[in-house]
Amino acid sequence: MNDFQRLALRAAISIREAMLVDPSNREIDLPEKDWNRLQRLLRQKQLAQDHEWSMAERIINTRLIFTMERLATDLRQRTRDLEQSIKSRSTAPDLRLIYEELIALPSEFSEVSIDLRHGILRVVTDEITLEEITLGRFDIVYNWTNDGPGPSYDIHALDPAPSNANSDFVHPHISDGILCEGEAKSGIEAALAQGRFCDFFLIVANTLNTYNDDSAYVTLKEWYGTPCLDCGTSCGDDDLTVCSGCEDPYCHQCCDCCRNCHDSLCGSCLLCCEECSAPHCQDCLNTCSECNHDFCSNCLTDGYCEACYETLSETDPELEEEEDNHYETTHPQQIPTPTTPAETASS
Repeated sequence: MNDFQRLALRAAISIREAMLVDPSNREIDLPEKDWNRLQRLLRQKQLAQDHEWSMAERIINTRLIFTMERLATDLRQRTRDLEQSIKSRSTAPDLRLIYEELIALPSEFSEVSIDLRHGILRVVTDEITLEEITLGRFDIVYNWTNDGPGPSYDIHALDPAPSNANSDFVHPHISDGILCEGEAKSGIEAALAQGRFCDFFLIVANTLNTYNDDSAYVTLKEWYGTPCLDCGTSCGDDDLTVCSGCEDPYCHQCCDCCRNCHDSLCGSCLLCCEECSAPHCQDCLNTCSECNHDFCSNCLTDGYCEACYETLSETDPELEEEEDNHYETTHPQQIPTPTTPAETASS
């Protein structure tokens, strides 16, 4: 028996003892940590809405959904534990099975470590690539002393290649170190309950090598894109527009063009004429000399907006006369040219 086998045997004994603990002896408490996190995220969401921080709100919504799902999972797990404790004392699998599973790990993973003091079983995956996007190696850490609800393992990136859209995500199906197990959930739970730890790590590793666009926290399509600073959508270079005002990147849906110079502008840099509401850049709007509001050139007369011009015309005869002169200048009457007697005779 080599050093690793001796260590694996001691770990198998410790794991079996941990699995023999009667769930009814465990204190049943509420998932306060996730509940407090949920309340904090709700406050952050309200703050983002108040300030119209679209990108921040999108990220917070993703975390809200994940936290709610994890809270629901924790409560379901606590319910199962309570039901199990009522029915019977939990039973652990055979010591030999656990030991054989542990010594099989080095043949499946290049790096395996056992920490008896902290009750940690750890493996490192090979480099993971999903649809030609390299995500690097991942550390899968199982804690057999974890007697609380929720997952007894977590996952960490050893060679992080986070999404450009959200640097918190290092894998499409991992959030805060927790794997979205999807269809693998039942297999993972069964392997852990039966002490098949080699199978457990293989199922998790295979799940990391599988991509599901429908359940991804960040899709691979968005992974290396540039996030729109308004809606947060990750876009390729062809789907981005640089705002002529602030020079920041935005998706096509979050930009519009000035109706005069046709420059592309984001919602923050785009202004509207107070009269016709047509979008314009700041340079293409002029301020009414009376009310100091901004108008496009088509909605100003002699520097005044229509409402101010009419008001001033009623109180200032000279301005009204100027308006008449302006009308005559811009709309000259067509006076027919008189005909000569010769032209009349010839006709």
